[in-house]
Amino acid sequence: MSEKRTINIKIADIPLSLNIDPSDEEIVRRAAKEINERVLKYKDGLAEPELHYFLAFVALQHTIKMLQQDMKINEIENISSKIDEYIKE
Repeated sequence: MSEKRTINIKIADIPLSLNIDPSDEEIVRRAAKEINERVLKYKDGLAEPELHYFLAFVALQHTIKMLQQDMKINEIENISSKIDEYIKE
């Protein structure tokens, strides 16, 4: 098991100190960068001054994507099960 590493990132100007596996550092930094880019995108288009407003938009967008992917995975698993049943017959 690898040793945890402490990294510092900022999301919407909020500093975070995280203890992560070194192998996860790249994905964590990419995720933080994507969130910050999306926050800026919403911030440029809207007059709402509070950062939590933009973070809510980003959280909603990512959760929608995650749920859509989960639905696709479930659909693929169902199709795979039907194919397996058909092959067994």
